[in-house]
Amino acid sequence: MEWNLIVELCGSLFIALYLGFRSINLFNLQYFGYVNTIAKKLYWFILLIGSFSFIGCMLLRDLSDYWLPMIGYIVFSIIICFFYGIIVVDIIRFIRRFILKQSTKNSIVLQGFYIFFSFCLFFVGLYCASFPRIVTYQVDINKPAEVEQLKIVQVSDIHLSEITAKQFIQTMVSNINKLKPDYVFITGDTLDNKLQPYLEKNLAEDFSKIKSTYGTIIIFGNHEHYGIERDHYNTTEDVITAFKAGNMKVLHDDVFYDSRTGIYIIGRDDESVQRMDLPFLMNFVEKDKPIILLDHRPSDLVEPEKVGIDVMFAGHTHGGQLFPMTLVVKQQYTNAWGIYHPKGNDSFTSIVTSGYGLWGPPIRLMSRAEIVVAELHFKKHM
Repeated sequence: MEWNLIVELCGSLFIALYLGFRSINLFNLQYFGYVNTIAKKLYWFILLIGSFSFIGCMLLRDLSDYWLPMIGYIVFSIIICFFYGIIVVDIIRFIRRFILKQSTKNSIVLQGFYIFFSFCLFFVGLYCASFPRIVTYQVDINKPAEVEQLKIVQVSDIHLSEITAKQFIQTMVSNINKLKPDYVFITGDTLDNKLQPYLEKNLAEDFSKIKSTYGTIIIFGNHEHYGIERDHYNTTEDVITAFKAGNMKVLHDDVFYDSRTGIYIIGRDDESVQRMDLPFLMNFVEKDKPIILLDHRPSDLVEPEKVGIDVMFAGHTHGGQLFPMTLVVKQQYTNAWGIYHPKGNDSFTSIVTSGYGLWGPPIRLMSRAEIVVAELHFKKHM
């Protein structure tokens, strides 16, 4: 059994037990025991099913591609929100008892607040996941190009699956087009686990409607490879062909020089597979010209800085998506979200997006879906 599955199982069990015991206590139903009635036993059964629904969806994905993950992820999201709700209530109860020295009796007001707060948290999470914001960065590159500036629009981690609505992609395309980009960069995990939903929903037609001055460039993430590993009907070549049908230029460990703008764009494969070394790819660029790197994961920022990359675009982190993962990714990555310059070196810029889509639960807590706009300004020719 993989360690991440063990952690997920332990986490789900903790959520179920803490939420179960503390909720029964909050509503003054603990007398004579926590499982002493049929209603309480049914409550525990539903709570355990809900708490393990996320893991169940992953383990039983071969049984259902739509209804099981749709219902399971929503139920798990609600459980998560009620779990955070009971923690907030317990903090309030602690303050009342030990700091304010007030009565510890659970009032109907506190019970009502718990239910209201938990559902509010769920709807806020839905909003943060469903209505992406536009995040804009200004980047100065001390190298000349054939243009004075470029507007880059970046989206990442769309995670197309059976439960992705075609309208979701159409709205994304519309939002991108409103920004009137020069380039559109899609930095991996466009697919979730397989190519089939992209083909069945004819999403190539929607992606082909993205409008930009110089085109759309896409790279692979780890989830493109998950699909290739699990479904022999879609190979690497099949995914590349499907992306090209959507009028997207695929950079799969490739270097692309655009003479129209005078910039180099390097697109790396995901680090989960054997890929070309970045120093090797740098042999095919002219270092006195602007060099942009597209790499799905922002795992290593030292090497891109060292070899002379000007701007690196990445995704993968989802900004943590759900608290406390928002804190975990901040510890894991030098730049888990946003824009970053190494100390004493303004010539290298890392931009990491929290992503447009979702993985798993359809909510975001302490993070927000987004579209990145990076306005690049180049040194003028002498």
